[in-house]
Amino acid sequence: MDSRSKVGPGARRATAALVALVAGVFTAAPLAVAQDRSAGVTPELPLGSTAFVAVEDNGSDDYFEVVVGPVALPEGGAHVRLPIQMIDMPVDGWLHGFEIVMTDGEGNELPSRLLHHINFIDPNHRELFASIPRRIMAAGQETSSESMPWFLGYPVEANQPIIVSSMFGNEFPADYPEVYARVRFNYSQEGEGLFDPWFDVYPFYMDVMGPVGLKDFPLPPGKSTKSWEGTPAVDGRMLALGGHVHDHADEIRLEDVTTGKVLWRAEPIVSESGQTVGLPVSKLWWKLGVKLQAEHTYRIVVEYTNPTDETIAGGGMGAVGGVAWVSRKTEWPELDKTDAQYVADLTNTLEAPVKLAHGHGHGGDDAAAKMDMAEPVGAAEAAGDEHGEHEGHMSPATEKAEAPAAHEH
Repeated sequence: MDSRSKVGPGARRATAALVALVAGVFTAAPLAVAQDRSAGVTPELPLGSTAFVAVEDNGSDDYFEVVVGPVALPEGGAHVRLPIQMIDMPVDGWLHGFEIVMTDGEGNELPSRLLHHINFIDPNHRELFASIPRRIMAAGQETSSESMPWFLGYPVEANQPIIVSSMFGNEFPADYPEVYARVRFNYSQEGEGLFDPWFDVYPFYMDVMGPVGLKDFPLPPGKSTKSWEGTPAVDGRMLALGGHVHDHADEIRLEDVTTGKVLWRAEPIVSESGQTVGLPVSKLWWKLGVKLQAEHTYRIVVEYTNPTDETIAGGGMGAVGGVAWVSRKTEWPELDKTDAQYVADLTNTLEAPVKLAHGHGHGGDDAAAKMDMAEPVGAAEAAGDEHGEHEGHMSPATEKAEAPAAHEH
């Protein structure tokens, strides 16, 4: 890594942390999109798509900010999925955490629940448990910030392309005509401090619906369970873990199938009205984490109790995300961009904003009628700015999308 590389001009500030600690914000992708997996035709990245994103710098050497928006959110409006955006990583070094702040055009803080989810995806590196593009950071309503101690860091290189996928929503009785999500990453660079991070860590996620395709599922009356099994590409140690579930979830857990041990389990945090508001995050680095072995099989399990007599369409979801330490001497499997899972996942990600019905617990087929996709005034001009250094104060129009306490053991 080049210790001389700094955040490029045009970037703005950030405060705390990164970690891809909470999953469950991975967008629902209809299976029709994932059917043609055998052709191995890798879709092209929308490089230069920067109408809704800017990387900003306030002169600090230890953080930068990615600003996503603006989005107009009318009272009681539909979920708004932004077109896929692209940024270039502005630094060489390590990311240590993230913080998300929702603001209006003047920088005034807005309710955090205006953000449904946001994903930062690296198309040039694979996930730990699947040969799909790596989720660098994924956060939703449950997680507004996470951080790692200085001796842990996710290694990044300047100018590597990053996909930004995001969705907003307004459940409040008020209009929000100009909404931004400000994602603040803090970082360090090689040789700039007394010590570089000791350990390289990598985000990972596992979903009960598998790595590709739909992420939610119908929730039948009474008790039900959904699970998925996978094997890590390399050995490592799980240092932190969180997750995402919907209302009526009883628990989510991660099991080592090979040994029969439950490695982690968590019960959702529930409001007085019974709404799931989050899951606790377990930070395990103080005990050097939990060992993950490439020759073992691991299972993610989510359990629900639907108290109604009706099946809830899209009512279930279960995902875990975290960070794992992998030795710098470890050789990862070579990424095959023609791999069926890679092609299907990247295709789903890129096509979701314009072709996919969301179905994320909002009424199945009715979701397409409720889905908006934001489009900025002057989008063509903004998209031509490959560096994304616009001011970010365009007023978007909208149109309908075509189809669209933790216990450690």
